[in-house]
Amino acid sequence: MSELLNLSMTRRKFLGVSAAGASVFVLGMSLPSCRSASRNGNEAVINAFIGIDVNGRVIFQNPFIEMGQGTYTSIPAIVAEELDIDMAMLEVVQAPHGPDYRIMFNNTTRFTGGSLSVRSSYMTMRKAGATARAMLIKAAVDLWGVQPNECTTEPGAVVLTASGQKLTYGQLAPLAAKLEPPTDVPLKDSASFRLIGKPVKRTDSLSKANGTAEFGMDVNVDGLLHAAVKQAPVFGGSVKSYDKNAVINLPGVVAVEEIPNGVAVIADHYWHAKTALEQLPVTFDDGANSGFSSKAYLEKLKSVLDEPGVTAENVGDAVKALSKAKKKIEAEYHAPFLAHQTMEPMNCTALVTKDQCKVWAPNQGADFVATVAAEITGLKLDAIEVITPFLGGGFGRRFIMDYAIQAVTLAKKHPGKPIKVIWSREEDTQHDHYRPMTAAKYRAGFDAQGNAIALHITTAGEGPMGRLNPSFLKNPDIDESIFEGGAHQPYSLPNKRTDVVNVPVKPVPIGYWRSVGNSQNCFFKESFIDEMAHAVAADPVEFRRKLLAEQPRFKKVLDTAVDMAGWKSKSWQDEKGVKHAMGVALHESFGSIVAQVAEVTLNEDGDINVARVWCAVDCGFAVNPAIVRMQMESGIAFGLSAAMAEEITLEQGRVIQTNFDSYPILRPDQMPDVEVEIINSGEALGGIGEPGTPPIAPAVCNALFLLSGQRVRSLPLSQYSF
Repeated sequence: MSELLNLSMTRRKFLGVSAAGASVFVLGMSLPSCRSASRNGNEAVINAFIGIDVNGRVIFQNPFIEMGQGTYTSIPAIVAEELDIDMAMLEVVQAPHGPDYRIMFNNTTRFTGGSLSVRSSYMTMRKAGATARAMLIKAAVDLWGVQPNECTTEPGAVVLTASGQKLTYGQLAPLAAKLEPPTDVPLKDSASFRLIGKPVKRTDSLSKANGTAEFGMDVNVDGLLHAAVKQAPVFGGSVKSYDKNAVINLPGVVAVEEIPNGVAVIADHYWHAKTALEQLPVTFDDGANSGFSSKAYLEKLKSVLDEPGVTAENVGDAVKALSKAKKKIEAEYHAPFLAHQTMEPMNCTALVTKDQCKVWAPNQGADFVATVAAEITGLKLDAIEVITPFLGGGFGRRFIMDYAIQAVTLAKKHPGKPIKVIWSREEDTQHDHYRPMTAAKYRAGFDAQGNAIALHITTAGEGPMGRLNPSFLKNPDIDESIFEGGAHQPYSLPNKRTDVVNVPVKPVPIGYWRSVGNSQNCFFKESFIDEMAHAVAADPVEFRRKLLAEQPRFKKVLDTAVDMAGWKSKSWQDEKGVKHAMGVALHESFGSIVAQVAEVTLNEDGDINVARVWCAVDCGFAVNPAIVRMQMESGIAFGLSAAMAEEITLEQGRVIQTNFDSYPILRPDQMPDVEVEIINSGEALGGIGEPGTPPIAPAVCNALFLLSGQRVRSLPLSQYSF
């Protein structure tokens, strides 16, 4: 197991490690597909760094953060494969913010999300490792006076083939670091992989198990102060008044400060800050959103489902085909606002001085943190240092910088004093950036033989991309994050149309939630495909297979899952009289195809139990099969939790839910047994962090229909009586 350093290093620090006594030699390289390297003396401006000390220890600066999804294992393993080292020789550190590490979207940005980390960097990281290996071989060639083809490598050493003579990477690194990096190097043949495609053990497990891993909540620096915050209960509200004199003399209290949309108490310990905050007299101005309710917003969504909106997909003439269909069905679906409920609440530590700002922020985009810190402090970006600890869950929530803004704002008011902001669970639940509430209407038509001939979808809501990242939109009139996973589905119908009606929900902060629009649209789509199958008395699996006749890759994933499960299209009773049924769902998201079959039981009291889930996934190629399985299991747990009981509701502009008692998440005893099979199709790499989430809700709900005869068209399941 490799030693893992979960810290960020500035480029200057990394290059200067040798001067600190560690004798680390930096192999500078311009990563292929990244910004070109420039030279300043002997230092290369690079996008990633591979450092090797005299003992052969390799330090790898990872451009992606670790929030449980395995990037501190899978990405270093890609580098280690081509560099030819064992994982035990690696230390992983977090790359700092800055343009040298923006290796995504034509080197314009870097973040950890969208299930992009491995698939967006796979070739770049392979070439990085191969380039470093070539430089080490060249250093050995120069020493031995031989030709490159007379040398090979074994983990951590260059070998002279004829004699078996060896030079370790540690011995060669000082010479290799002085060489000009080659512009093009050959990559390994996949047949010789030792690490890629293998279940490499995670590099972060040991530190997390023994408690040495540092999360944001663990950050502790000299002179640290703590801040507890209270924000306006209505979004868009503001502080009207507060009486700091009522608490300023309480134990440990240092200051009471106003922050954007709220107030904060700063104290020597968090408990002192929190207890003082609870006693602080504060009055808020509710602002313009005090009349908002999620119930009224849902009614507004439902009221526009017959409007044309903007057409996002149009094949054939669905409206005309529906008008002539021999049989027609339609259904309306709804999905609620959802919170992220990361196990680690929002927190951030900041230190501001005259010349520098240092921020310890669990985040999904270090550049985003640096940008807001620079804006608040007035410092230049090169005076900002962002340290990214481990994340106790991200799920899209830590793209939003509100918690970091608060910490930097407070630290600026108290220069030289490091201040850690910690949100209570109640603040976290009631001031999230929620998955949007959406509604959809599905209409299908069949010919006289029961063949599906038309599908018309209308989706209503507001997507997070249009609000948060409008520059990412391909068409400014259509926010794909509303309808993704509904349109452009693999099922072959001669007439398909998807309309989108934008219904802004400005009184509510919305954001990215694991699998984004796929989470609700897969529920809508796969539930309705089941309804279509039952409308013509077809087995739901056979019905899907027929519609996938021209999609062999999708069909293989579906067939794999149903074969794993031993598919049963009818419900049955076990020897104890408990009813069982299976439901199925198939979905593509983030370039990966996932099929799931859920076995569900329903007892006499109407209690739902998801007993087993069979999951087949085609992500092109599994770089680390063990992590792929973990992420499928994790995605299933996340999606099942939301389907069972999660819901955010607002009344009078306020979020009603406060903590896990009113926003329950999946308990360990509710987690089904999960079996995962990976299909290596050889197609382009797909994402893994999110695709396991969307299919579980419709798979469970389709099984519940067989058990109860009741269609679930609105989540969560806790609102139903079966």
